[in-house]
Amino acid sequence: MAEDHYAEFTSKRFVGLSVLLALVFWAVFTRLLLPFVPAETQAVQYTVAGFTSACLTGVFFLAVHMFQLVFKESRKARREREYN
Repeated sequence: MAEDHYAEFTSKRFVGLSVLLALVFWAVFTRLLLPFVPAETQAVQYTVAGFTSACLTGVFFLAVHMFQLVFKESRKARREREYN
């Protein structure tokens, strides 16, 4: 029964939105971190900024995914309280 309840949170749309937001976040933070990377070549600068923003993006992905989960659960609980 628990699997059926959480199946809606692993749908392609639910995870896809989180991944899309994470990719946008990664691109923005890679650009923001570029001036702070002390490297002589631009390729190394982009590589270091990309790997650094990847760590931040992982945390952002988890935060966005959990926010969506909590928001969806609270809306569901509110609807159940209104009908009962």
